[in-house]
Amino acid sequence: MRTILTPQQMRQLETRAFDLGLPSLLVMEQAAREAVQALRDILGGVAGVEVLFLIGGGNNGGDGLAMARLWSQMGGQPRLLLTGEVRTPDARANLAYVRALGLPLEHWTVAGGLTALESRPRAVVDAVYGTGFHGSLDEGLASLFSHVNAWALPRVAVDVPSGLDSASGLAVPRAFHATHTLALGHLKTGHAFARPLDILGQVRVLPLHLPKAAYEALSGHRLLTALEPQDLPARLPRRAPDAHKGDGGRVLLYMGSLGLAGAAGLAAQAALACSRAGAGLVTLVCEPAIIPIIQSLAPGATCLPIAQAVHKPPRHDVLALGSGLGQSDTIWQNILALWDRERPSLWDADALNLLARQPQPLGPQAVMTPHPGEAARLLGCDTADITADPLAAASELQARYQCAVVLKGAATVIRDDRRVAVNLVGSPALAKGGSGDALAGIIAALMAQHRPAGPFEAARTGCLWHGLAGRLAARRQGLLSTLTTDVIDCLGPAALGEDEGS
Repeated sequence: MRTILTPQQMRQLETRAFDLGLPSLLVMEQAAREAVQALRDILGGVAGVEVLFLIGGGNNGGDGLAMARLWSQMGGQPRLLLTGEVRTPDARANLAYVRALGLPLEHWTVAGGLTALESRPRAVVDAVYGTGFHGSLDEGLASLFSHVNAWALPRVAVDVPSGLDSASGLAVPRAFHATHTLALGHLKTGHAFARPLDILGQVRVLPLHLPKAAYEALSGHRLLTALEPQDLPARLPRRAPDAHKGDGGRVLLYMGSLGLAGAAGLAAQAALACSRAGAGLVTLVCEPAIIPIIQSLAPGATCLPIAQAVHKPPRHDVLALGSGLGQSDTIWQNILALWDRERPSLWDADALNLLARQPQPLGPQAVMTPHPGEAARLLGCDTADITADPLAAASELQARYQCAVVLKGAATVIRDDRRVAVNLVGSPALAKGGSGDALAGIIAALMAQHRPAGPFEAARTGCLWHGLAGRLAARRQGLLSTLTTDVIDCLGPAALGEDEGS
């Protein structure tokens, strides 16, 4: 598990380290050493390798100046391009050192044009802004970044690509586009929610080796966390040697609707995923006419007519609602007849659309899994408002509906009233109809098996598992050709750690 900090939290952490007696110049030197080692790994060596360092006026520029000096001392050939006046004390100290060593140094000016860039290096290092960027780029820097972005060579950002807001993740036009990003100390929220995501390239987190006591500055903060692939095996339910199907938990699905074969298929995929994720008994209730379709697509699930289930609900540990249901008043009445606020439930798809029309708290035993469009309907706002700040949107959803929230996206936000997490593991192959239904089935199965752990833990484990299975399925089938059934089939291998190349 990794911790993701806001830029403000990172500054508080560093300030506390300085208060404990750690010199800020030493922290800059440590960051530069780690970054130079990473740069060496990226380029496959140092000796004779020419690297252009773009240097800003703040401490990110200081990191770049220290990197250039170390690159030279290791046998490399640095060139430095200052993009403005060097302002901070630590950056000025490193600039003096660079000048004393006689390293090649030029000043970038709009009037000077692109003459300073006529000789193409082996790589470019962006140390202009780091976490200090807000607002917009001036025309001079925008033209500089546009030029180097066109080079087909490694482009390495120190901490955060310049032009990317390190808090929100929103990049301005003509920002620096990195092939590699070296995050210093911790991932920042801007890394997690970067838009566009490919502006980061490959992300590597470099340690700063701050004193443990410095982390006291973050005590009492609600910290954002992210599970990593290696966390999954220990988080999955255990099964006793003498377990029977009742021990795996019972999941009741109300999904699928009459007249839409595709809706029945979505319901069946949720049922399959639920079984693949370990649920001992899966019962799906629906209109009688689609029972044969679902039974053939998900033969391990028991099917019952909805009228019978409403009259006498089957025994279950978790109720999962939504996939392919439709949005009639009758369906809403059926949901209310099946739902018990005091028992675990999962709300997805059409169940959320119906809830948006008749809002009410779902309670701490419930999980909702909206995509941005559904979240916008639940909050009565535009989808753009959701995607602009998913952390705030998830917080508002949780407060309004008083349940655990899984706000789906390239970076999925998971939160309840006490904790907030993000899932960064996934694949573009999951951008396909049925993917969310599979996720709903996985989370419902984990809720049934992990009852003491609670909805939040089931949700974030389910998101990680689904993402790993999607990534593995994409490697096997290709990004375009992966089906939701392929993802479901990869749940077992992903649980066994067969996520090749992770």
